[in-house]
Amino acid sequence: MAERVVDALMEIEPMESGSYVLMSNLYAEKGHWEKVAEIRKGIRERGVVKEIRFSRVDDGSLSLHGFSSGDMSHRQSEDIFSMAHCFGLEMQFLIEKDDGEDCCNIGSAREESLASL
Repeated sequence: MAERVVDALMEIEPMESGSYVLMSNLYAEKGHWEKVAEIRKGIRERGVVKEIRFSRVDDGSLSLHGFSSGDMSHRQSEDIFSMAHCFGLEMQFLIEKDDGEDCCNIGSAREESLASL
């Protein structure tokens, strides 16, 4: 069903990158790498430009820091990426510690979204 919705979105707005990225991610989650390659090839052939998305982090000091994926221009980018890496490791540890059951229900929500494809 998700595939049909994204196909419809791509038909309605063929130059909107988000639909292609979503479809590519859905196929990647299911391990359909040939389809991922087709989507990415289609993006290039159509000249679709992926929008740069920004994240903002509130450090609690009334300062708001903005950056995009892979952006190393922030003066504390090494610290930011190091902390994000540590969070990822901590989440993985908690998941493995819980004997395969996600302590935060991350996996079950992901499985439900994949099952709807």
